[in-house]
Amino acid sequence: MDLAKQQFRQLLNDARERLGLNPEAIDALTRGAQIARWRAGQRIFDASDTTDLVNFLVAGAVKVSCPTGEGAVCVQMVRPGQFFGLNWHSEPGQPRMFVASAFTDSVVAMLGSRHMARIMRALSPDAALQLFAYSWRALSGLLYEKCCLLDLDLRERLLHELGILARDFGALRADGSITVTLALTHADLGELAIASRAKVAGAMKLLERQGLVARDGRHLVLPARFFAGEHKHVDRLIRNGVALARRVA
Repeated sequence: MDLAKQQFRQLLNDARERLGLNPEAIDALTRGAQIARWRAGQRIFDASDTTDLVNFLVAGAVKVSCPTGEGAVCVQMVRPGQFFGLNWHSEPGQPRMFVASAFTDSVVAMLGSRHMARIMRALSPDAALQLFAYSWRALSGLLYEKCCLLDLDLRERLLHELGILARDFGALRADGSITVTLALTHADLGELAIASRAKVAGAMKLLERQGLVARDGRHLVLPARFFAGEHKHVDRLIRNGVALARRVA
């Protein structure tokens, strides 16, 4: 079996309890998947593309954005082991409404939506409901989070997004700090935090002076004091991020 398909199978196995997948479903998903490789910056799908494919990130990082009249809002920075595109149960032929681009060189497993529907029909009613509920929780959770961000000031929005980046793309260092393994620009952070690049640049300089953020080349470093619990609005998220970073380091 191709190495990427082996990785795909392993990631599905890791998430089987969360997704409600049984061994037969995992076998069917692995057999039916087409593996695509995307270079950093390549567009995986556009908002006007139809929802005929289900996408699962095997390796790399993918940025999912929602176009707006003045640009785009980054809805999610997808980590390996996640479905993305938010179209699991859409009628074929409907527009996606989102844009996905490879943020780094990425490997994506793609499945036809009809094939996915057949697999769901073969699941037990409880498992099918769990899989269906997972997709809607993922979508509603992202929308709820972005709406909540609008009530926070820019500093808090940045702290929130940095906590998520630490959770999903963090590597623990010997001194207890965490390096975000993605090379992020102020423009990237602006899409995540719903702010202009110029405003993000100023806010990040302030966070650096406060000792909450540092730079190591092109990578952000969150010092140990970032995780001290003083930022109550992201406290639980940050604790989860530290735990995950320790597991993947």
